[in-house]
Amino acid sequence: MSSSSQTYRSDIQGLRALAVLAVIAFHYNKQLLPGGFIGVDIFLVISGYLITNILLQKKTNSEYIFKSTIKKFYISRIQRIVPAYFAMLILVSIASAILFIGSDFGFYAKSLKKSLYFFSNNYFASFGNYFAPGVDEQPLLHTWSLAVEMQFYMLQPLLVVWLPNKWLKRLLPIILISCLLASEYMLRQGAEQSTYYALYARIPEFLVGSSLAIHETGRKWTKKQANIAFIFGLLLIISSTLILSNANSFPGLLSLLPITGAGLIIAAKNARYSTLLGSTPLVWLGALSYSLYLWHWPILSFIRYYTGTYTLSSMSSLIFILATLTLAIASYYWIEQRFHEKKRTILSSKKWLTYTTIGLLLIGLSSIKHLSTKLNTYIAPTELGIEYSRYADPSEICHGEIHGDCIKGNTNSSKQILVIGDSHAAMLNNFFDQLGKELDFSARIITASSCVTIPNFDYERLPEWAQKPCINQIEYAKSYIESANTIIIAGAWDYQTKSQNFINALNRFLSENNKPSKRIYILSQIPKISINTQRLLRFSSLGLPTKFELNDSYKKANIIIENLGKNYKTTQFINLTELDLFKNPPFYELKTGKIEYIYYDEHHLNEIGAQYYSKQAKPIVSEHIQ
Repeated sequence: MSSSSQTYRSDIQGLRALAVLAVIAFHYNKQLLPGGFIGVDIFLVISGYLITNILLQKKTNSEYIFKSTIKKFYISRIQRIVPAYFAMLILVSIASAILFIGSDFGFYAKSLKKSLYFFSNNYFASFGNYFAPGVDEQPLLHTWSLAVEMQFYMLQPLLVVWLPNKWLKRLLPIILISCLLASEYMLRQGAEQSTYYALYARIPEFLVGSSLAIHETGRKWTKKQANIAFIFGLLLIISSTLILSNANSFPGLLSLLPITGAGLIIAAKNARYSTLLGSTPLVWLGALSYSLYLWHWPILSFIRYYTGTYTLSSMSSLIFILATLTLAIASYYWIEQRFHEKKRTILSSKKWLTYTTIGLLLIGLSSIKHLSTKLNTYIAPTELGIEYSRYADPSEICHGEIHGDCIKGNTNSSKQILVIGDSHAAMLNNFFDQLGKELDFSARIITASSCVTIPNFDYERLPEWAQKPCINQIEYAKSYIESANTIIIAGAWDYQTKSQNFINALNRFLSENNKPSKRIYILSQIPKISINTQRLLRFSSLGLPTKFELNDSYKKANIIIENLGKNYKTTQFINLTELDLFKNPPFYELKTGKIEYIYYDEHHLNEIGAQYYSKQAKPIVSEHIQ
């Protein structure tokens, strides 16, 4: 009997099916299964168990040779993972080149480069930029777990084959506990994003599986003991999918819940209930699990990129299901099966097919980044100019970092104001530069991404990449807040008002500065639309149907901020949303009949829009800044 047949278990295939279904449900809608992300952790426990079991069996074989065992292991892993994975990268790259606007494709190309070498977990650990597409629109985000798996394979098999079993039994628990404590420590230090994608944080999941194989856990259990272990393990997994609703606080010690549950189910192979996992539908889905995982996320991300919404409509959901199943089935039967270990005899009789396929994949991968970049540029709509794709030159504004003195407008004026806020305040650099020169004032503008630069702002809720710049800009702004007589605050209020801690911080700020010598003005958030303007142009140039509408979340948020400001005599809310400029966003029709694009995404003006904004807002602003 071959090692593969010795290690094959239909119940584990069924467990794989449950794991991939949990992940897909979570990715489809986080509210559907809040802790569905633990399906990945179940996969890693299974992987650790199976590869360790296979290597231990080969290790005890009378014909065992270290070098050939390791060589065969790595070949089998490459055959199992690489062909379907590379095929996915090629097709997803072509689709991204066609659909993505240039700046978004630039971020994709960086993720592709790391994904080619199975280092995408390191890329996404530090991924973040206010102008980058959201993580739900990153087609290769899911490759982080495959990167972790391949990195783990670089070392663990060597230890299993090389070290005596008695040493392994002592060493693995030490490594497991050390990595578990290290990841928990890093989570408590606020490094949630980098920890989530880190190899060391996932090693405990592999090693739980490895330990099951080394200790042969469950081999001597009675039927009753196995049944109890199975039920308890299943309850741990089910409860984990329901109560572990915050992926940012995972893995750490919380990972013990799902990985213990998976470990108990694997160990309880003699349980009566294991036959349920071994049912034909679950076994079939378990066989498809790798291809299902490979394809479901890119399809979801493309749908969200095109529609501009996280929640899928009924039609989008149907497309997602059909496309995922079709591509997964094709990937499994046409690619995975052709390179499967059991198919080696077929492959050897059709070497030309094998070599041709591998050759085409390598050629495709070596050139896919270059060719897809060329394709992305070739089909781009006519360039409108850089002023349509940004709100200011990032090297000339103090957004996230300090450049110069941060002053716009008439730099020689004795009349000075301080402008603070997030990117919606940064968007007003050209706005205040133009108004300052016309109304004779200077404006010092200090901003940060997603961060309203006031003391006590709750920066902890921001993405990890945005926290340090936020803290630094708040500290820098403090030195000017005390002396400023006129302060203007602008922000993406529909985002900020979701946080009660932010509202508390703003209340405290307005209260502390409620002094006769100060005047504080809070600007309204500009109207928000449902789709990125640049994407709208791209989709239109491709002949794809497009539609957009106003997102009324900005109106409700403006009311909250306006009501908050009414509590303080020195604070006034300035509503600029009724200007002619915002009659039909993201377009503005000039008196000449020319149509201008004034937005560069769904809620920021571009440089052209900022110029028109300042002209139309001038009469209102001049009433307050005298």
